[in-house]
Formats: sequence, structure tokens, C-alpha cells
Amino acid sequence: MKKVVFITSILLSSLIASSIEDITKKSLENSFDIKGLQKSIQIASEQINIAKNWENPMLSFKTNNIMLNKNYLNSQKEYGIEISQAIPIGDKLEIEKAIAQKDKLIQEYNLEDKKLELTSKIYSYSYLILIIENRLNLLNEYQNNLNHLEKLYSNLFTYNKANLNEILNTQISKDELQMQIDELETKKRNLYLNLEILSLEKIDKIDDKLDIKPINKADLEESIQSHPKIKTLYTTSQKYKDNSKLEEAKKFSSITLGLEYMQNSEQDYANIYLSIPLPIYNTENINKLKANLNANETNNRLDSQIHNLKIQNEIFLNNLELANRNYKLIEEQIIPKKQKIQKLLEEFVEFDKSSLEESVKNLNELIDFELKATLELEKYFENYSELIYYSNKGVKWKK
Repeated sequence: MKKVVFITSILLSSLIASSIEDITKKSLENSFDIKGLQKSIQIASEQINIAKNWENPMLSFKTNNIMLNKNYLNSQKEYGIEISQAIPIGDKLEIEKAIAQKDKLIQEYNLEDKKLELTSKIYSYSYLILIIENRLNLLNEYQNNLNHLEKLYSNLFTYNKANLNEILNTQISKDELQMQIDELETKKRNLYLNLEILSLEKIDKIDDKLDIKPINKADLEESIQSHPKIKTLYTTSQKYKDNSKLEEAKKFSSITLGLEYMQNSEQDYANIYLSIPLPIYNTENINKLKANLNANETNNRLDSQIHNLKIQNEIFLNNLELANRNYKLIEEQIIPKKQKIQKLLEEFVEFDKSSLEESVKNLNELIDFELKATLELEKYFENYSELIYYSNKGVKWKK
């Protein structure tokens, strides 16, 4: 009995519908791409911790007076050991730490961007599934009408009031409609599989509504400024500026202090030396120039990215507004009128071919307009899902 209850609970849990928000949450938790970027951030954090560490000291073992002339003999061979340490001076290490911190920020922004991209894709797939399910319901109604019409023609055919061509054409229309239904069913199954790829979990049903979302253009404009693409370019520009400072600091970035201990058969002695870099070849200046040029180029890309995001959002908003207008026109104007016509036809219909044909024809036209409404919804939510990414969730509404 316990086994039966356990199996039943599993079956019931697998049929529980998930909201789009739940699917998004699962996908962000399970995504290997997300986990990989999180590991990169951890590595970048460790890089910050070691950025201010000194270079490792050098340990050398020495022997002197190795004679290359076989005729010359010298018993005063020397052996020794040397240890040297590069000692940083100036602000080179502080700059390197600042660069490491910016590398971590860039990784964090890449993570934000990946989450944003994944969220947009999930909403796109999910809304399309809901629209396809809506469309399938309408096509099933359409199919019922064709079945009714075929039955009508068959009954009239027995009384010689309909011909065989009308029956066959109706059957052909049913076959064509079945092809559309099968195509949509396959598309829906594939979309569920795509969601399973993203979430790494089985999803059987989506519990959400296809409501038109109110969008605040001011929020949209504000959200663009904090888009991870924008923050990445800005931080990259600052990193190049730090690289320029680092190249300048490298000219006198460290001194090397060495201590040498030597011994021979007669005595022990020590040597101390101090090394200072001499920046006479100006390689740092070239690298500094490159870093400054890269910073300027990145600033130009930053301005271009902000401009492009604003324009792209305007395009999506225009498409949203058009789809919304068309949807409301069909839903609030055309469909109510067709429903009124249908009601009148059904009130005065008589059991003859012309009256019933007109009623079925009008009913099918009504379904056609409802299908057109779903097409406008598809355009709307396609652009809405894109806006989730390009506006940095600036389209997020209050529930």
C-alpha cells in the first residue's frame, strides 16, 4: 500500500504545473554555465588575495674557480649559497590589486549577463508554449465545426441536397487542419524539451497567464544604464587605465637585495648586493600608450553600446505597442461583432444547407480572428521576452 501511495505521489508531483518564475529559478540554480562563471568569480577572488604578495625569493647554489685550462691547477675552489629577494617599491602592487578587483567585477557582470540571457530565453519558450496551447484549443474547436459540417453534408447527401464534392472538400479541410494541429503539438513538445535542457528538470505543464504587461518607459531607460554589458565595458575601460598606471609604475617597481655566502679551504666570507632597474629602453612607454588607446576604444564602444541598447529597446517597444493595438482591436472590436452575428444566425437558422453553412462559416471566421489574436500575442510576448534582456529587466512589472 505504501508503495502505491509513493508511486501515486510521484505521478502527481510530475503533473504539477510550474510558473515561469519557478522554471527560471530552477534553471539559474542548475545551469552548468552559471556554475562555471561562479567558479571563475571564486578564482578571481583568490587572485585579489595574492595580488599584493611579494615575488618568491630566489635560492642559488654556487661554485667558483672551475678551471677550463687543464694545465692550470688551483686548489682554492669556492662553494656557496645565495638568496635574493625582489622588494617592491612604489604603488605597483596596489595597482595590480585594483586590476584583479576589476577582473572579478567583469566576471560578476558576465554572470549577470548570462542570467539575463537565460531568463529571456525561458520566458520566450514559456510564453510560446502557452500561446500554442491556446491556439490548439481554437483549432480543436475549428475541427469540431468541420466534423459538424461533414455530418451535415452527409445527411443532406442522402436527400440529394448536397453533392459528394462538398463532403470530400470538407474531409480535405479536416486533413489539412490535422496537419496544423500535429505540427503545433510537435513544436510544443520540442519547446518543453528546450526548457528541460535549460532547467535540467522535467516540465510537463506551465501555470501562467498571457496578460498584457504594463511597461514604464522611465524604468526602462533607468535599467539600461545598469545593464551588465554597460558595466562590463565601463569596468574594462577603468582596467585599461590601471594598466597604463601599472606600466608607469614598472619603471621603478622593485629593487633586488641579495645575500651571498661563500667558503674555500682558507676562509668564509659574504657578499651583499643591491640591484635597481634602469628603464632605458622605454618598453613601458609603449605598453602605456597601448593601454591608453585601448581605454579610449573601450569608451567609444561603451557610448555605442548605450546608444544601441536604447535604439533596440525603442524598436521592441514599437513592436509591442503595435501588437497590443492589433490584439485589442481584434479582441474588443472584431470578435464581439462576429459573436453578435453568430448569435443572430443561430436564432434564425433553419434546417437547410444554406442557413447552416452560413452559421458554420461565420463560426469558423470567428475562430480565425481568435487565431489572429493569438498571433498578435505571440508577436507581443516575443518582443517582451527580448526586452527582458535588452532592458536589463526594465519591463519587470509589479504583481
